[in-house]
Amino acid sequence: MRSLPTLVLAAATAVVCCHVPADASARTGFPGASRAHNGPVHGWVSPQVKSAQKLLYVAGGSPPTVDIFTASGGQYTLAGQLTGFFDPQGIRTDDAGNLYVVDDFVPQEGPVGGQVDVFPKGATQPSRVINPYPWNPFDVAVDKAGDIYIANSNPIGKFSPGSVTVYGQSDVRPIRVLRGTDLKEIWGITLDARTSDVYVSYATDSSGTGHIARFTRGRGKPTDLGVSYGPPWGITQDGDGNLLACDGDGPIEIYPQGGGPLLGAIQVPGAPLFASFSSDHSLLYVSNFNNFDVEIFSYPGGTMVGSIQQPIWAKNAWPTGVAYFPPAH
Repeated sequence: MRSLPTLVLAAATAVVCCHVPADASARTGFPGASRAHNGPVHGWVSPQVKSAQKLLYVAGGSPPTVDIFTASGGQYTLAGQLTGFFDPQGIRTDDAGNLYVVDDFVPQEGPVGGQVDVFPKGATQPSRVINPYPWNPFDVAVDKAGDIYIANSNPIGKFSPGSVTVYGQSDVRPIRVLRGTDLKEIWGITLDARTSDVYVSYATDSSGTGHIARFTRGRGKPTDLGVSYGPPWGITQDGDGNLLACDGDGPIEIYPQGGGPLLGAIQVPGAPLFASFSSDHSLLYVSNFNNFDVEIFSYPGGTMVGSIQQPIWAKNAWPTGVAYFPPAH
């Protein structure tokens, strides 16, 4: 399994900071590696989260948390924090306000695993837990019908190949599994709500070179788009359907859905891990692994207009997944 980029702390600009209350809760008693952990999730959520029209969620490393910010007038105020995860990675929201959190399980011994926790808006306990065993999840997406697409980097106990497991609104087992011979490790996923096409960022081998593939209407065999870039992480799309691929070497590269030449790039001063658009696609929120912050870029201009920082991110953790509510379409 590919490791995260080497940590290099860099300066950020235009900081919006908030104080994070100390949290003593933690998940203990992790089960064996043959299945994902399924311990309790805790945290605190202020009353305004349920009524907030705009929210930004940021997952973090150690201690593993998901911070909840209200977003209003360019200000981001900490309004809640979900704790008790093992290692949250990709996160996503849907139109109903649900939050989907990929929580990886990395034991001291034995193979990795993981699960996806689904939280109703304002809740501190998941209403649903999906265990994509025998796969190791890393990112998640949701289509307009409520079906959940889990991007799995690799099978548990093996290095490849990756897959996408698809779950209905109440299914315990996947309704289908998407895979391809060359999709050795899948690290990011995004859906086109207009076409139902599924796009994944992936690596073909241990070299770490990134590629993008499409599953037409979320089914069948993948079609490679014929693009390549640095180490692949998250992927999202803009209002025109162009694909934004997080490159672990620094930029976010922009490609047309049909593949072809690079349309442009957003220069991120560090290592972009995941990215999420505001509802109107005018702002792009990027979790920067090297800078321990979430950086905000205007779009399509690509100018950095600010960043969100938390003392705990710079001290003990780093932001991983990032998701905006209401989600962009």
